Amino acid sequence: MRVLIDTRGLQARVHLEDGQHLAFFVSTLEQIVACQVTFSTGSPLTTEELGGCGVLAITTRYPAEYAYSTVEIPAIQDFVGGGGGLLLMSNQGDLPGSNPHDMTQYDAIIASQFDIRLESAWLQTPAMGELSTFNSSSFLTGHPSGHPTGHPILTSGKKGVSVKTIVTNNCSSIFASGRGHALVGLPPEMSDLRNGYIPAAPLFAHALNGDLTGGGRLFAVADSGFIGNEETANPGPGLTRHGDNALFIKNVIRWLGRDLG
Repeated sequence: MRVLIDTRGLQARVHLEDGQHLAFFVSTLEQIVACQVTFSTGSPLTTEELGGCGVLAITTRYPAEYAYSTVEIPAIQDFVGGGGGLLLMSNQGDLPGSNPHDMTQYDAIIASQFDIRLESAWLQTPAMGELSTFNSSSFLTGHPSGHPTGHPILTSGKKGVSVKTIVTNNCSSIFASGRGHALVGLPPEMSDLRNGYIPAAPLFAHALNGDLTGGGRLFAVADSGFIGNEETANPGPGLTRHGDNALFIKNVIRWLGRDLG
């Protein structure tokens, strides 16, 4: 399985500057049997470049100079429709009077191609700067039928090797209109400082199988910063070793590449 990390994504750009930011993330993926991790050329993605990979990982397209080009949108659609796996990781929206950067605006365009709404939101726990932890109370069955075993991303496909906690900073939110598999909900202690409400239906993570994408798989996450190295703080605190973040993201890539479930 070849995993292509989009160089135009925020977390990837930081890594290519400091050589550290995604080091643990990359080494975690390389633990997957026969997994090869490479970075894209840095030019807008094309059908030709995507043709040789099984999974595309996008780690927040922002600011405007890295917005998706008119060539990239159909190329990504065709990649997923042709059987590829897409990991779309966005980030929080703007916060009027505090932060002018809406990091959801460009990723929302790609999400909308698959009938997913990525909302410009700023969700966090009550105390500014306090990390947010998703545990079993936030994990959903991941299956429309409510199958009790849950989704293989959360169970690892093995008894006793499950994801128990995911830790992040602040995030946006995802709405999927009942399509696909809702995996991680937003806990009630989180509130949306931007839009002024407490989440109910919004999600942190959502998965779409091939029957809903035309062939491939898609996994959308409302934050990308949590895959950064612990030793790096730009553009946010690295949280790879917090909770079961490493296992979670490893399982996501395995699932997208059809090595799991």
